[in-house]
Amino acid sequence: MRRERCPQPRHRARTLAWAAAAALAAGAPWPAGGGAVGTAQARTVIEMTPVVGFAGYYARNHWVPVDLVIQNRGPAVSATFTLDVDQAIDTGRTAQGVLAWSARLPAHGWAHVHIAVPGNLIDGMAGVDCWVGGQPVATAFLSGNAVSNVALVAVLTHNAQDAQFLTGATEGPQGNPVLPVVVDPLNFPTTPNALTALSAVAVTPSVLAALSPAQAAALKAWIKFGGMLIWMGAGPPPSGWAAWAPLRPGPVRAVSGQALAANVGNTSAKIGKVWVAAAGVEPAAALWAGTPDAPLVAAQPIGRGWVVQTAFSPLSPQLLGWSGNAEMWTALLGAGMPHGWSAWVAPLDPAGVLGLTAASDALSPLRVPSLRAWAWVFVAYTLLAGPVLFLWLRRKKREPWAWFILPALSVVTTLGIYGFGVAERPPGILTDGLGVLELAGDGTAFAYGIRGFMAPFTVNARMDAPAGSLVLPLAAQTVRQLGSAVVREGRQVTASFSGVGRWGIRYAYVSAPAGGQGAVFALLTARRDTGLYGYVRNDTPYPLHDAALWWNGRLYELGDLDPGTARPVGDATAQTTAEPTAFAAYAAYNRDLARGFGRPLANFAAQYLFAASLPPGQAMFVATTDSRTPALPSLLTRQRVASDQHLVLVRQFVPVSAGWG
Repeated sequence: MRRERCPQPRHRARTLAWAAAAALAAGAPWPAGGGAVGTAQARTVIEMTPVVGFAGYYARNHWVPVDLVIQNRGPAVSATFTLDVDQAIDTGRTAQGVLAWSARLPAHGWAHVHIAVPGNLIDGMAGVDCWVGGQPVATAFLSGNAVSNVALVAVLTHNAQDAQFLTGATEGPQGNPVLPVVVDPLNFPTTPNALTALSAVAVTPSVLAALSPAQAAALKAWIKFGGMLIWMGAGPPPSGWAAWAPLRPGPVRAVSGQALAANVGNTSAKIGKVWVAAAGVEPAAALWAGTPDAPLVAAQPIGRGWVVQTAFSPLSPQLLGWSGNAEMWTALLGAGMPHGWSAWVAPLDPAGVLGLTAASDALSPLRVPSLRAWAWVFVAYTLLAGPVLFLWLRRKKREPWAWFILPALSVVTTLGIYGFGVAERPPGILTDGLGVLELAGDGTAFAYGIRGFMAPFTVNARMDAPAGSLVLPLAAQTVRQLGSAVVREGRQVTASFSGVGRWGIRYAYVSAPAGGQGAVFALLTARRDTGLYGYVRNDTPYPLHDAALWWNGRLYELGDLDPGTARPVGDATAQTTAEPTAFAAYAAYNRDLARGFGRPLANFAAQYLFAASLPPGQAMFVATTDSRTPALPSLLTRQRVASDQHLVLVRQFVPVSAGWG
């Protein structure tokens, strides 16, 4: 990490457009005349130091939290922080624009500004600029340690030694070694989007109680959609966490720790007594090690994730010196990792979510006739301008007229083709959007998607996403006039595009937690003959198309479900399919995913959303909707919208109870 008191020379040459955008984002007036003196003074009093990722570690293809530690030696000021984005992300697409954040810096003091940036940009030593009064006053360059093929586990603590207990690996053929990183609780992110690179979060009850409401909400949302919380030690749960604790608190006592060795299948790894503070296991939790009267480890499923709680402190000397410690954590992490049903896919993977930009390839700017039709037009023109005209003029003995007729015929043909193009080109903006809406079942959801637009003329447009969203402006590399794109955070996140050239395709990628999304209510029972019976009701605000349940190798087709509509589930709706995968069965039913515009969404879903087995005791509900969900930002423009097509895949896991004979 490095500090800079003033911008580097390349940043002094920042274009006037970006400076104006920064001034506008800060709500500050554009400096004039004598303002330069104040700006020169400000350059000497602002210092920035970035803390990238989790203790300097981050993962590519993920949003990376960055803590800007700022020292202001002058008066209180309103500042804007900008990051230039200009990097190819795959063949044919580029992340291009400016990300901007605003903050108030107190006088003669320190401030922390928390932002999130695309991890792929950090490889290029991207710089975050601080603007005051429309002028750059400091720059902080982002650098860190990019990791891959490891299980990144954040230990929330103020003491760097508290992470020494974590070791081992995640189980299975894709298992990765554990890389524990110490994260100061004060710098823990306040949005679940910034936690997607983590395999687990480890925390003590006291630190859990000290998290801010925003941090606690982000942690809960991350767990609910596929994260894993390691709760270290028993005791009274903090306020708001009682329903999440797998263990009931009890008096401190010493019990045999040999059950830990039995749990990992290595009884030769002898361990003595350990101090625990648990009296039992909550009804919704499962005992992983110990006995019901003396539990050592218990776990509770929360949505698609897990809360795993130990009745002991992992920092106790008995455990740190135990030969089976690594095996214990390997077994624990392997059992608690979500096996493919997590909503936290790599959010910036060019072959994954960002591949949804391929939907814009289906936008047809001109309804051009086939090559055969054009061939007949040119054959007719050639015959008319050649042999036919020559024979007619020769018969009339008016060969000199060719000097006038041929140019006139060429002009008429050209105007005809041009007029056809004008008549057939779209009368306004073409826009599309593909997204995914992951429902938690309690009214909350996690949404992500891409919306693109282009037009036969220069376009100015704005896209609005919910507050707390992470937005990345993208562009097709073939665009000669990209214009400018600025993403600003406020009560909502706004991506402003200006001066986008004719037929230039620009996109906004949005990743957002959302409330008020409703849920799919299901009352389902599994019978011994593997049949599924009950009913499903759409309690979301969206009309759902081609709804279906996937369970035990069978696809239950439910048809379209309007809000408030219920459908029975049984033999009449079941289709035993010969398709090799769940997605192949569903795509054969929902044709919107098998043709044209929906194909990029189908490719993504097949790889990330349908690739794993179902969670125990649950079925997967899936449907599509053409309504605008938080996955797709609204498009605001003065130009007419000629075509607006979008498709969102809706998914939720619903419980299935054991049935009767």
